[in-house]
Amino acid sequence: MKTDKLKRYSIRIGIAFLIIIAFLTYFSSTIDNILLPQVKVAQVLYGTIDGEQSSGDRYLIPISAVTSMGDTGSLFMTKTDESGKTTVSELTVNIEAQDDLYYEVTSSDIYGGTEVVYSTSKSLSNGDRVHIAEEE
Repeated sequence: MKTDKLKRYSIRIGIAFLIIIAFLTYFSSTIDNILLPQVKVAQVLYGTIDGEQSSGDRYLIPISAVTSMGDTGSLFMTKTDESGKTTVSELTVNIEAQDDLYYEVTSSDIYGGTEVVYSTSKSLSNGDRVHIAEEE
């Protein structure tokens, strides 16, 4: 009698365990994305603040995307691999000019259409995986 009860509870615990494992496996990518830093990105624009031609390549980046330190600044650029995982790389840029919305910067690592992080839910480091949040 006691062994029948023990056997019944063991089977119930085993079934509950398998259901929990199946649930976690099915939602693993969703859970992973929730735990990653949520970032908002903006595309880098090619051009200058005053609209004139320059001798070098210059790009417009939102002010909130750059941590400025005098004539230089740092920002995080996103890169998505073949499997769909997005990482960030920290870049140093030279600040040439600024207005109310943009910094005009130069860098050999940036090109038009590159996405840079302008808002994040957690602090970032070079090489961190992130999840790009949808715009509302």
